[in-house]
Amino acid sequence: MSQQDDEIRRLQRLRDEQLSARDPTAKVRATQQRLAARRRSTRKKASVWTVIQDLPAKWLWMIVGLLVGLAVAVIINIIAQAQWAQIVGGVVVVFGLVAGRVMGAIRDWGDEDWGRKY
Repeated sequence: MSQQDDEIRRLQRLRDEQLSARDPTAKVRATQQRLAARRRSTRKKASVWTVIQDLPAKWLWMIVGLLVGLAVAVIINIIAQAQWAQIVGGVVVVFGLVAGRVMGAIRDWGDEDWGRKY
């Protein structure tokens, strides 16, 4: 009887292995787990510097132009406390925005490869 019980257990194990091998989602789950583990291990932590580096140049340079324009406007308003100083400061801020946007667009334009054919 022991041999018959061993044979029955062997056949049950074989049947369970075959059923688990036929599971179509098992390979997909294993692949997803492997990819998720790889993504977790290679993911870098985001910092302010990496976010700034990932910005497109046209937006980054626009922000830089805004900051330069604001600094110049504040300096002009400190030096000359008159109505025309506020107007000139506003014009300088807008000019800084536009100049930064143009410089950034030119920088991004050089990075595009729409003219290259592979």
